[in-house]
Amino acid sequence: MTKWIQNNRTGIILATGLVLSAFILILSLMNQNQLTTRPDQVPLRTGPSITATKEASLKQGTKLIVLDRQHGWWKVRRNDNNQTGWVASWVANNTHLKKPTALSEATIVLDPGHGGSDTGALSTDQKHYEKTYTLETARATAKALAPTGARVVMVRNSDVVVPLLYIPRKADSLKADAQISFHFDSSDKNNTASGISQYYYNENSLPLVKSLNSSLNNLPLDNRGYETIPYLVIKDVTRPAVLLELGFINSDKDFKYIRQSSYQDKVAQDIKEGLTKYVTQAESHT
Repeated sequence: MTKWIQNNRTGIILATGLVLSAFILILSLMNQNQLTTRPDQVPLRTGPSITATKEASLKQGTKLIVLDRQHGWWKVRRNDNNQTGWVASWVANNTHLKKPTALSEATIVLDPGHGGSDTGALSTDQKHYEKTYTLETARATAKALAPTGARVVMVRNSDVVVPLLYIPRKADSLKADAQISFHFDSSDKNNTASGISQYYYNENSLPLVKSLNSSLNNLPLDNRGYETIPYLVIKDVTRPAVLLELGFINSDKDFKYIRQSSYQDKVAQDIKEGLTKYVTQAESHT
């Protein structure tokens, strides 16, 4: 036997390697279809949406078998009682969230307007670009939303051009619960207009724009209200979408606030408040 092993050592090593590789592959595939919830009280729903009925709240450490995947939501079966349902994967796998919040299961697309060669509007001295402050404000909003556990997707996170049609397509592909576009207004003549505005187009965006309109009333600039308008990014999308004009960049009064991180942080907190109200109302109506 010893002599046979010596004569066939190469073949034995290769065969052992193949068996080991196959075992590792099988184990890896098995692990891909298994999930253990990290936070406590993870919602188990009847469908892949925050508006689907909640069937149960899963305790931390609940073991699940993954049956299907759709735009970040996973259909699962519980090991303990074979109950099936859907969980938001980014919630179930969250290692920092102790317990889901009202926004945890929401997918929020943030669109900082303009970018790259598309500078947007200019300040009165022609030295400051709209694209700079849309990105800073969107980043502040993403930071404010991070502790909620929500899935936040930035359309851009650097100074680049983003094709306009990419934005609604991104929101549609993710089945986003809200798409928010950040902009700063500009009047025909400097220092002739002031204030913030909100715009929507499709009827399913009306509850979102109303919630954001209400929450943004606390800013130091007057709220000019909301209205419908056929801007491409909010028109060619099936998901709830709103475009925010957060001040006139060619108004010295408004720009004094726009450029301040404290104003951007205030906008971010107000948007977070508005989104929380919007999502809570959407869930309660199911």
